[in-house]
Amino acid sequence: MTTTIPSAEKDFEGLIVAELTGAGGWVAGDPKGYDAELGLYAEDVVDFLSETQPKTWERLHKLTGGETAARSAVLKRLAAQLDRAGTVDVLRKGFSERGVSFSLCQLRPAHSIDPDTEARYAANLLRVVRQVRFDPKSGESVDLVLFVNGVPTATAELKNRWTGQQVEHAIKQYREDRDPRNTLFARRAFVHFAMDAELAFMTTRLEGKRTAFLPFNQGSGGAGEPGGKGNPGVADGHPTSYVWREVWDRDRWLELIQKFVHVEPADPAKKGSRPTVIFPRYHQWHVVVSCQAHARVHGAGQNYLIQHSAGSGKTKEIAWLAHDLSTLHQDDDSKVFDKVIVITDRRVLDRQLREQIAQFEQVAGVVRSVTQGSSELKDALGSEQAKIITTTLQKFPFVLKALDDEALKHKRYAVIVDEAHSSQTGESATDLKEALGALRPEDLDLDEDDGTPPALLARLAARGKQPNLSFFAFTATPKGKTLELFGTRDAAGQLRAFHTYSMRQAIEEGFILDVLANYTTYEQLRRLEDKAGKELEVPAGQASSRLARFAELHPYVKSQKAAVVVDHFKRVVRPLLGGEAKAMVVCESREEAVQWKRALDQEIERHGHDDVKTLVAFSGEVTVRNVEADNAGMSYTEPEMNKQGGKPLPEAKLPEEFDKPAYGVLVVAEKYQTGFDQPKLCGMYVDKKLTGVNAVQTLSRLNRSHRGKDSVYVLDFRNTGEEIRKAFEPFFGRTEGVPSDPNVLFDAADTVTNFGVINDAELDAFAAAWARLEEIDEDKRHAVLSTSTQAAYDAARDLDSDTRFALREALNRFVRFYGFLSQALPYIPPRTEVLFQFSKVLMKRLASDTPDGGLDLAGDVVLTHYRLQEVGTEKIALGDEDVEPLKAITGDGTGAGGRGEIPMGLLGELVELFNERYGADLGDTDMLKVATDVRDTIRDKEPGLAEQAANNSREDFVRDRDGMLIDAAMTVDGDRDRQAALLKAFLDDEDFRARAGQLIFGAIFDSYQGGQQAEA
Repeated sequence: MTTTIPSAEKDFEGLIVAELTGAGGWVAGDPKGYDAELGLYAEDVVDFLSETQPKTWERLHKLTGGETAARSAVLKRLAAQLDRAGTVDVLRKGFSERGVSFSLCQLRPAHSIDPDTEARYAANLLRVVRQVRFDPKSGESVDLVLFVNGVPTATAELKNRWTGQQVEHAIKQYREDRDPRNTLFARRAFVHFAMDAELAFMTTRLEGKRTAFLPFNQGSGGAGEPGGKGNPGVADGHPTSYVWREVWDRDRWLELIQKFVHVEPADPAKKGSRPTVIFPRYHQWHVVVSCQAHARVHGAGQNYLIQHSAGSGKTKEIAWLAHDLSTLHQDDDSKVFDKVIVITDRRVLDRQLREQIAQFEQVAGVVRSVTQGSSELKDALGSEQAKIITTTLQKFPFVLKALDDEALKHKRYAVIVDEAHSSQTGESATDLKEALGALRPEDLDLDEDDGTPPALLARLAARGKQPNLSFFAFTATPKGKTLELFGTRDAAGQLRAFHTYSMRQAIEEGFILDVLANYTTYEQLRRLEDKAGKELEVPAGQASSRLARFAELHPYVKSQKAAVVVDHFKRVVRPLLGGEAKAMVVCESREEAVQWKRALDQEIERHGHDDVKTLVAFSGEVTVRNVEADNAGMSYTEPEMNKQGGKPLPEAKLPEEFDKPAYGVLVVAEKYQTGFDQPKLCGMYVDKKLTGVNAVQTLSRLNRSHRGKDSVYVLDFRNTGEEIRKAFEPFFGRTEGVPSDPNVLFDAADTVTNFGVINDAELDAFAAAWARLEEIDEDKRHAVLSTSTQAAYDAARDLDSDTRFALREALNRFVRFYGFLSQALPYIPPRTEVLFQFSKVLMKRLASDTPDGGLDLAGDVVLTHYRLQEVGTEKIALGDEDVEPLKAITGDGTGAGGRGEIPMGLLGELVELFNERYGADLGDTDMLKVATDVRDTIRDKEPGLAEQAANNSREDFVRDRDGMLIDAAMTVDGDRDRQAALLKAFLDDEDFRARAGQLIFGAIFDSYQGGQQAEA
């Protein structure tokens, strides 16, 4: 017996139709049933209308004179309505003939209370038809058409790789052989699939050779999992079987029509603009139905972290999810959520989200946008009609004062958080939970009543998980804290996203550009001359950063960098996009932004580049402090520096102005580095240290796609390629985290109280004062809290400067830890909440004693040598190494375990270290870099050093460490030439080794005595 392997295209068609008409809930149709003139499967139209609406059909009989006339009239009228309003609108809203209204599709009710509606839903007729002849003249046919009650909703061209045909041939067929003016393609089917057994693509508009097809694939890792483009293999079918088994499933397809397919109106500002049909990409659809399915089963009180890269279409995902959750019911017909609240902490994104969610609204009044304050928000929360509320996180503190309706606290809320990061891990998020959360002080599992006032207990109750609140947190770059608050714990105990669409997949599918593909780094060689003498002692960490800042702000340094930027922009960036490409300069500080803008304008004027204009973006007013600058002491604001025709340019107008062809370069300082969508950005010049999430978010301003944009360029003056790779690596696939040790919080609290500044009596007095706050006028509350912390404040000021600094560090550490961990831990003693509030007040009072500006080195140093040289251009590759899970908090909470800084040093010595680091061929080995890298390597490899530091003096601790130094020099990260140079220095130069040992092991010893790092 011979086994025949199905290899023809018709075999692939047959398999799909067989599965659809089996478990999929469809019926097969005869291609002869399609009326190409009307663009309808006429028999199904008549059958659905007459069977589901017999009385209405009978009324039309009487008006038209019988069955045949009624049939002809209704089909012609329906075709005309479809031509005018479109398939989606008519399927949702129905149509009328001679004043008789018909429903063309019964959409699924949110609950099963009405049996008649359920029966009409079951009567929907979904038909799949093979080889439909769409053009009577040419006889051409399309492989599959999906009909709903006789109306074409989708077409599909299928290819079989066994015959040498694949998905690209299907795409070509749509582009070259399908007339976009044909009724089936232009005014009936709202989506067209090109597919083979391995890959799927789709489009909602045929435009000949200009037709744009989007990937409709799961990703190589599978649905909701990290990976690249494509689909994984499956054991029981083809890689693309999810299309007909899931997406084309009868109920899912009707749900897509009901909730997902969206028609964006034409843009009146654009000539020739037409309405655009939006059909979700696979991951957009899948994340919504995944959240929906989980919430339907588990109800309120859950957290969902959605890690979706830039390019995922996150705004639309949020809009679809909000509308879906607003009508979600459980199997017993009870509503899962009473309200859906969509929150962002960026006002630009808030406006974009509001507009998108409002566009998806099908019933007027369901969406309420809160842009004013507490009364508007309270009204929206109490409204029966408003189901979806859009607002910013900053408005929720006002709600605490306005919400006196206890009923609101007993409703169930779905809170969708856009760009979930540190703002959702602090006090604003607790304000939200306190306003809406159902957990009350009496619900806390307390060992005993310790006298903590109800107001503070309410604050404590609001910090944890609330049984009536579910959070759906979206972000492309989750931090360790975000993972711990919103992440899902896997079988190995690690924290991960509920759903992932990775940066890798977005790049490989072409939705964003790879910003690391053309990455050029520069080395700065500079020497500073010490004018202060060898006896001036300053804090080393502060002095090092001030020395670096002094060099960066030097006018000569800025002029050299400006020359590089203007030349590169003119040669490489500006010619892109037909001469409309733009670039961004990213600065460390507002003062640097001012000097960058001036340096660029001077360079442009010097060379007569009239076709390049610049803008600058920074907040507030900045005064130039660098005494070397020719504008020292002058003050600047963004609007003044961006004057147009002699008039200041309002900050709100800057994005619109920058979009104009005349402007090429935007200089930014902590503004527009995130949440700024300018797809014409093709170049970035980085003059700022970038790490972690900040590096990814900043450089990702370049990744937005634009017609004709196929490459971007980065020139980086401050970071190495390896540093940028390490910043991006955790977010390329799926970011994972490990849970925090709860004891670090209580160790941090003990560290604060061990200073002896805060005692129990003062905490009791503070708690009593807090309990009276509601009775006190708002303008007098500050004085009451200050009085209750006065004794501790006086005691802190009596400490010597080093101990007082250590106390401030301990307070800051405890406040940061508590603000986050109190939301993640299942139990917090009420007394810890009192200490937290007390510490916040005391910390602010102590901070106000520190003079602004810190260390001033003006006049003590002078820049004598400077050279800017290109290191090289590379494509920074990602995904080749295992990534360590992120931690929300590192260390043990006592201050031990930090990196450790060189605590004090002579200014002259620090200048030498600075020169050795940045002027390798102008001076000695780069000492400060050595100290940093070797210190970190030793700490990672030698965990026993912590115990040694606890049991020895500093002098004994740093003694006889040559072996560890040499071992570290051999294994420290870096290129081989550098490692060889380090090893040679440690082996051959006894003075170098001794000097390095004192600095490195002194820093390690001090790190175990104090200094703690946690994620900001």
